Amino acid sequence: MGASARLENEALSVEPGAAASVRIKIQNTGTVVDEFSFQVLGNAAAWASVAPEAIPLFPGQEEIATVTFRPPRSPEVAAGPIHFGVRVVSREDPQGSVVEEGVLTVGSFADSSAELVPKNSRGSRSAVHEVAVDNRGNGQMQVALSAADQDKQLNFSINPSALVVPPGTAGFARLKV
Repeated sequence: MGASARLENEALSVEPGAAASVRIKIQNTGTVVDEFSFQVLGNAAAWASVAPEAIPLFPGQEEIATVTFRPPRSPEVAAGPIHFGVRVVSREDPQGSVVEEGVLTVGSFADSSAELVPKNSRGSRSAVHEVAVDNRGNGQMQVALSAADQDKQLNFSINPSALVVPPGTAGFARLKV
């Protein structure tokens, strides 16, 4: 008894905030009428769904379900390959369940901002500020910092002058004017 299953494609891609689907073909390899349900396994399970949720099948009969992935546009969803599995669970013979595996490649997106703290300063000699660079994207961001004065009246010193900011975090540099 049990099931056999096969993913239509073992590799697919999706952009954060969008959807990608893959079909899975299920066959009842048992000798009795059975109902098969699905469980998505791995890190992609939190934003995956399967339709229909369950499929009744006569012995030898095949049917197709669709697995849809909808990763949110969030720094918590890392760009790159994510391995997943789809478990096909037999109601009549749970030991006859099968798992098909695939790879979902999540695209990257950039979303960043920079802020000067404090925004203004006054002084006769120098002032110190902090530059905060926020990375709200899902990939590591490399930033080169520079400052300029349109009137060429000021000198600037930035330490460090380059930042590597992981997704969902902020990087900081000291700006002396």
